[in-house]
Amino acid sequence: MATTRPFAFAVLFLSSPLLDVLASAATAGEAEGLGNGFSKESVVSFVASRVRRSQESLRATATGLQDPPGINEARWKQAVKQAVEENLSECAISIFADHDFGFSLATLFPSNPVKVFTLEEEVLTSRSTWSRALCDAYIFVVGEGDALLRHADVSHYHDHDPHSHDPHPYWNYRAFHLVLLLGEGEGALLPSEVAGLYNFRKTENLLVLQRGRGGDILAWTHLPFSRGAVRVFLVDTWRRGRFLKGRDLFPEKLDNLQGFPLRVATFEHPPSVVYQHDEDDPRKVLDRLGVDMQIVQTLAGARNFSLEFTEVSHDELWGYELPNGTWLGLVGQVFYEKADVGACNMFLDLHRWRQVDYSVPYNFERGCFVAPAPKPLVNWQAPLLPFSGLTWASIAVALALCGGLLYAVVALSSQAELPEFRSVVHDYLYMAAAFTMRAPHIRPSQPPVRVYVGFVWLFCLILATAYSANLVAFLSSNQMSAPVDTLEQLSRSGLRIGGHAFWKTQFSASIDPLVRDFSNVLESDVELSSLFDRVEGGEFALIENKQYLELQAGARFTYGSRTTIRIVPECLLPYSIGLAFQKNSPLKRNFDGVILRLFESGVLQKWKEEVVTFYRRQYSGRKLDDEFANTRVRPLELTQLQGVFFVLGLGYVAAALALAGEAVVSLYTPSP
Repeated sequence: MATTRPFAFAVLFLSSPLLDVLASAATAGEAEGLGNGFSKESVVSFVASRVRRSQESLRATATGLQDPPGINEARWKQAVKQAVEENLSECAISIFADHDFGFSLATLFPSNPVKVFTLEEEVLTSRSTWSRALCDAYIFVVGEGDALLRHADVSHYHDHDPHSHDPHPYWNYRAFHLVLLLGEGEGALLPSEVAGLYNFRKTENLLVLQRGRGGDILAWTHLPFSRGAVRVFLVDTWRRGRFLKGRDLFPEKLDNLQGFPLRVATFEHPPSVVYQHDEDDPRKVLDRLGVDMQIVQTLAGARNFSLEFTEVSHDELWGYELPNGTWLGLVGQVFYEKADVGACNMFLDLHRWRQVDYSVPYNFERGCFVAPAPKPLVNWQAPLLPFSGLTWASIAVALALCGGLLYAVVALSSQAELPEFRSVVHDYLYMAAAFTMRAPHIRPSQPPVRVYVGFVWLFCLILATAYSANLVAFLSSNQMSAPVDTLEQLSRSGLRIGGHAFWKTQFSASIDPLVRDFSNVLESDVELSSLFDRVEGGEFALIENKQYLELQAGARFTYGSRTTIRIVPECLLPYSIGLAFQKNSPLKRNFDGVILRLFESGVLQKWKEEVVTFYRRQYSGRKLDDEFANTRVRPLELTQLQGVFFVLGLGYVAAALALAGEAVVSLYTPSP
């Protein structure tokens, strides 16, 4: 005994299958009666039982009582048939085998549609192999397993097909996968090695059957989310014609992630994500608020996982594709599996869908432009503003016609009129006086001229009254420039267009030629927060989602009842908003149900209102600009009347030019 016991312990700790059993029992508490919790004594008892079993195995080996080489086909068929009948009775079955035993399994399932394939790379990469049904089950009968290893251990971003973003575009991650490990000896595959293959890490429903001692068949499954080596645990043991514990061989694993930390890529983008910073250290984030963060935190509570946040650079934001095909930003972090979830107002877009999977949408938003609000017009234009340009042109034509007609009426009259009215210059000055409501001291004496002049005065009275009333309104209030209300007006406004690189792909794909033209002028190398100041300054127009623009305009750029930036009413088509997951992530199916219940409850709107109130409170202490703060009646300022002085100055210039012209004429006119 003194020599046997150390050797038995050595076999225990050097045996890889036995180590798998011990590791799975310690982590999941499922193996060999340890239960949901275990103490030091139970672990010691468990190890002792394994030592005794190893000693029995050694004695059996020494006496020639071990299992004969090869497999007991009858036992394996009974175990596989029972597993399928109890769990996969309504599924279409595909069998992949690199061992002769696998081809004999097809006759075990008369009520199921069954297809049998050779387990080789050409078959696994063929579209015709992976036809889909309402329920699919794949049985892999593995002897050596080289083809399965080569196929299933390639990460999705190591692209071997230039026409596909996924080297396994046909692999059914949602199906049930049953792997039979028939190999034995040092080179045989272990359950932990199978579960660690990339495709199986993304597959929730995995069952691995492995040959045990004494004719037992061990049923293993895995925890899809684990750092480093994938954790496997023993579900059940098949012995003497039945599974001993009668458990579900494909248990639900994602309802309780047992505190596993999921990495969430995000960045601040109100109201979806709002950071609460430390007052002493602004770089330190005390809390993350917003609709997207509330959803993630609710998922963490419902599915019992912890959160590890990874910050996305504000230079990259949601991310974009470089010319060499590399993705940056939030999409890049999820795509390259540096994060499990991406959460920050993620638009569900087809271009990004090739890199990430989306959750069900929980919000809908439109892409809109924000442009400078109408600015006060320069006050020197006030004397011209009461009438439009066409009206002023009509008045000038009327003045020209009235002066000429007055001269013609006087000339054609049969009765002599005062000599002053026989001068063309005098007639035009007379009409100009009528237009300015200043009656001249000379009145016509003959009836035809009096009738004509009377109607002209009536016309001028109405015109002058309208001008005077409108002029008072323009002088006593700030007149604003025309707003930008349509995309066509925006394209002609001369404003530079800024926004994230995502919008370039959206503009390019539009069927509207006007929108497509925006892709040629979009400037994406800009920082959103500082870009708002340039919008306010009248230099830029910015494209973003509407709720983000509304919050920024209301919180940062509202002064009293006026905002200095304005959302253009004509927007782009609406976009759905959801979370981003790694491609083929099993989290999507499980999390979608929780997100749908949150959406249907209406709590998302409540969360949005709360974060909007919190964000606006941060800017509530801003003072109103003096230009807009005082809305009471006030005396006219010089700036409001500067147009009148410009008119006076124009008169001085005209008089000076007339005087100079008169001097020149008199200089060259000989004296009588």
